[in-house]
Amino acid sequence: MAVNLRIVSLTVTTAETEKTYRFDRPATVITGPIGTGKSSLLMLFKHALGGSAMLTPAVREHVLSVQADVVAGDERVVLRRTIEGDTAGTVDVLDPRSLSLERSLPVRASEGTTTLSDYLLDALGFPREQIAARREGAARPQNLTFNDLYAYVYLQAREIDRQVAGHLERWFEPKRKELFRLMFGLTDSALMELKRTRNQLLERLTARTAEHKNVSAFLAASDPRSDDELRAELTQLRDTLGRADSALASLRSELEEQTAADTALRDELQNAIRAARQAEEDLAAGADLVDARRAVVAQVELDLSRLARSATAIDQLSPFEFVVCPRCMQSLAARPVEEGHCLVCLQPDPVDADIDPAAIEETYTALQQQLQDAQRIQQSDEAHLQTAQDRSQQLSFAISSLRRELDAQTRDAVAPRFDAIAEASSRVAALKASIDAITQLRESWARVRAIDADIRSIKGERRQVNKDIKEKSEQLKASQSLLGELSTEFGRLLTGWNLPWVETAVIDRDSYLPVVNGQPFESLQASGGGLATSVNLAYSLTLLTFGLDHADVLVPSLLVIDSPRKAFGNNPSDRLRAAEIYSRFRTLADAYGDRLQLIIADNDPPPITSDSFGRVEFDYENPMVPGVDHPGPDRAPRIETQTENPSEA
Repeated sequence: MAVNLRIVSLTVTTAETEKTYRFDRPATVITGPIGTGKSSLLMLFKHALGGSAMLTPAVREHVLSVQADVVAGDERVVLRRTIEGDTAGTVDVLDPRSLSLERSLPVRASEGTTTLSDYLLDALGFPREQIAARREGAARPQNLTFNDLYAYVYLQAREIDRQVAGHLERWFEPKRKELFRLMFGLTDSALMELKRTRNQLLERLTARTAEHKNVSAFLAASDPRSDDELRAELTQLRDTLGRADSALASLRSELEEQTAADTALRDELQNAIRAARQAEEDLAAGADLVDARRAVVAQVELDLSRLARSATAIDQLSPFEFVVCPRCMQSLAARPVEEGHCLVCLQPDPVDADIDPAAIEETYTALQQQLQDAQRIQQSDEAHLQTAQDRSQQLSFAISSLRRELDAQTRDAVAPRFDAIAEASSRVAALKASIDAITQLRESWARVRAIDADIRSIKGERRQVNKDIKEKSEQLKASQSLLGELSTEFGRLLTGWNLPWVETAVIDRDSYLPVVNGQPFESLQASGGGLATSVNLAYSLTLLTFGLDHADVLVPSLLVIDSPRKAFGNNPSDRLRAAEIYSRFRTLADAYGDRLQLIIADNDPPPITSDSFGRVEFDYENPMVPGVDHPGPDRAPRIETQTENPSEA
């Protein structure tokens, strides 16, 4: 049976007042002239239920919040939502008796949170499912939401003659079809999971195929050799590398043996170098010592010479009385001289002790002895220095001889092996580089093989999933018969309205959309909006009644219709067809009573009367938004000619 969804009342709150509109009858008609708020009231239903509604400036400027009393399944809930501000993203769930706040639920989904959509779908008993959809070129499962289901409930004025349940919106088309299948039992959770898996496999297959193409293109551009050719060449290179490694090891072994033979000679050379270094240090020290001895001898000789000159001067010059300066030959007679001072140098005359000949002789003898001692030590140090020079020369000669001998051995035995080792090492390095390059190419080939294997595996999984989908669809095939019945009822209803040019009317088994005279819904617009509106109404009414008559069909029991007489003329035939449509509304309301709910917005009063119909009437003195002065047609220019435009106040 249809899922039970009903709007009991809607309360509109402004800063000054609030107004409650009740919908107690099976059908309620909202009437009033252009711009009094009929469409806005229907949009507020959608807003209160968590949808994204087009709200007019009058609503946004004056309405603070809207509160809907709703029956969902077996549960009575009151939903309150503000119009603007930060809180507009959540809906408050109130206790229907006390109106106290029970919880606030977000409108938009986020990870780990329960949304209003989740809450309402659970209350309705409608399955919460994900569908296999593609967004931005990738398979990303999308949740089916209450707002998606509401597209089958709400026929907006601007869409009623343009599209059926949003079928022209490409982003919504997968959801529309999946919702239809769920409502009519043409799918279930298992089948939907299989379809999501198929989408994911397709995405993986597409990605791996593209990767295979890219890697193959890289291999073709970088090296023309096949994997088999590379494998054979790699084997050959590894054999060649083995032989080159062996030859290099042999050369190094021979070099080590020759190096061992030269060890004694190298040790002798090192010892000679160390001894020569020590001899050079001894030679430098001896030279410094001899220089010091020579300085001492020279100083003593200088002292002896000075003493001898002093004694001679005293002996030779002391008897003379100088009357002229012995240097410049000037007269000294007139020169003032203190008593006891030298007439020439003006220094005090020496006392007799200072010029004692015996003392001078004794000093002279001591200096001569000192000179002899210093000369003897100098001769000894010079002898040691000569010995050190001789040893240093001998060691230098020995070092030169040892180096010549070692150079000769190295030149004849070691150097050729070094050259051979360098050449062999270069060959080994080149072979290893070639092996690395081929190994990298083979890794790319291995990647290609792995991708090939993965592609085969994915294709195998897809075949199995497609098989499972087919089997599962066969199990649900019994529900396909419902489509035939649904199509028959739709055709009977639409042709019964005696619309012009309508000969056949069915519901397509693939798109689940109405097809009239073999043409899709879009082509009907060329015949006029009235025909397209009639087809859309017949389609929605057929779904509604079918759900009420079949226990396994999950069509919502609520239908909200904005402007069912849109694009109808006022001639007798158009008025007759409009009356037939309203007659159908009355028949449904009388037949099903409270099991369904029709809420209809229309400019004029309905062309029929029925106790099953309730009325909500607006005029310019009493528009939908309470407490707002409406300019009315006499005080404001008429902007629109179409009755039910979503932008009306």
